[in-house]
Amino acid sequence: MNALAPVQTPGWKTALRMISNPGEVVKSQMSKIPWPYSLAISGLSFTLFFLQTGLDMLRSGQIQMSTVVLITLIGLFYGTIGVVLIALLAWALSQAASRAYTIDWAISSFALGYSATLVYALVGLIFSLVFGWNTAVAFGVTGVLWALRPNLFTIRQMSGDRVTFSIFLTTLCGALILIGWALLGRFGG
Repeated sequence: MNALAPVQTPGWKTALRMISNPGEVVKSQMSKIPWPYSLAISGLSFTLFFLQTGLDMLRSGQIQMSTVVLITLIGLFYGTIGVVLIALLAWALSQAASRAYTIDWAISSFALGYSATLVYALVGLIFSLVFGWNTAVAFGVTGVLWALRPNLFTIRQMSGDRVTFSIFLTTLCGALILIGWALLGRFGG
């Protein structure tokens, strides 16, 4: 008798599914996604988003190319270490450990939530390079805002379905991410 082995969904499909149906992914698939994979998604997302920011500032004459490289590297740091810190904050405040959610699960869920940011950042970078448009706000910030929905589902899951608390904490986490990005404007003057 042949027993059917469970089909393993590729990580890239789960990342795309996180854009369209984050609730289902958070509830049923996050335990199968390793946190380094998810962190690579968020790291690349913010690297490209911060590269767009640097290119926009270079185009306006605010910074030099060496600063664009520095801003891009800050984006990598922001998308990895920064996302880990935000995930840890949300994990601790939502008391996720009491509901058996591990830190690894929280990091992976938060980081994979930036899948839409990666798509927006990649498209924005293409428009920036091909057409010379300033794209950091139109594409980069929009991508970060798209990540709020998966983050909301993650926090809701970790907090035991406390909706008001989840909305407040998601807003706080999103604000921290955007405030950090906005501080990059200080490089230009």
